[in-house]
Amino acid sequence: MNEETLKFIEERRLVSYMNKTKWREFANAITSNSDFEPQVRLKYLRDLEAMPGFSLLDWEWVRYGQSNCIEWMDIDPFKRERRGNLLSDRITDFSGFIATVLKKYNIPYSLENGCYRVWGYANQQPVFV
Repeated sequence: MNEETLKFIEERRLVSYMNKTKWREFANAITSNSDFEPQVRLKYLRDLEAMPGFSLLDWEWVRYGQSNCIEWMDIDPFKRERRGNLLSDRITDFSGFIATVLKKYNIPYSLENGCYRVWGYANQQPVFV
């Protein structure tokens, strides 16, 4: 982690809830179900806002990259499969799978607008589930 990021964390009195090992365990577990490709929204430490919408993520980046710069990550528990213009999307709920992974590895999370939020850092105690 570079000095600017460390200074940012210190100035805002952020508390770390995840380390690289926890992020790696989480990435390995959440991608272990071949039926589920997690759609995520990230908020990086020094960004003013989270990225808009949900998208797929390169989980190798989380496993071996700069996961220590993630303030939080929202995970959409629903898999949506487009079936055409005349049929509604097929929606599969993976909430149970996500909750099991989070609890198994003691990952700090909260529920935010129907999504699971994994906390990397916070300046006040989130309401963890």
